[in-house]
Amino acid sequence: MQRRQFLTLSGLGLAGMMLPNARLIAAEELLTPSDVAKKKALADTVLALARRGGASYCDVRIGRYLNQAIVTREDKVQNVTNSESAGVGIRVIVDGAWGFAASNQTNAQGVAVAVAQAMAIARANAKIQTRAVQLAPTPGVGEVQWATPIRSNAMAVPVKDKVELLLSINAAAIN
Repeated sequence: MQRRQFLTLSGLGLAGMMLPNARLIAAEELLTPSDVAKKKALADTVLALARRGGASYCDVRIGRYLNQAIVTREDKVQNVTNSESAGVGIRVIVDGAWGFAASNQTNAQGVAVAVAQAMAIARANAKIQTRAVQLAPTPGVGEVQWATPIRSNAMAVPVKDKVELLLSINAAAIN
C-alpha cells in the first residue's frame, strides 16, 4: 500500500468514526472556535502514550466538524439543525509497521484506548510485513494548525437568509 493510499483510507476511517457521534448545538456555537489549549493537551497525551508504548513515530489529528441543516418543503421550513462532531485520529509506527485508530472520544481515556488500538494494529502488521517502514529524513514542522480556506463562512450567514433562499428556490420549482 502506498503512503498516499494509507493517508486517504485513514482519513476516511476517521470521518466514519465521527459521523454517528454528532451533538446538537446552538447556532451561536457554530462560530465559537475550539479550545486550542485543550487540543494541545490532548495531543501531548497521545504523543506521550505512544512514546511510552514503544512507537518510533506518532502523529495525531484532532478534528471538529460543524454542520447546519435546513429542511424546507414547498413554502414551509420543516427543520433547522446545528450539530458538531469531533474526533481524534492516531497514526503510529511500532516495530517498523503502521497502525491507525480513531476515536470520537476526545478525552484522555478515549485517546488512551485509541493509542492502544493503533499500537496493537501496528504490532499485528509487523508480524506479516516483509520490510520495515523507513520514513524519509525530513525536518520536523512543530505544531501546525490547518483550516479550510474560505471566502465566506457559511456558519456566519444568518439562518433567515438561508431560509429565504431555499424558499425562493422551492417557489421557482413549484411554478
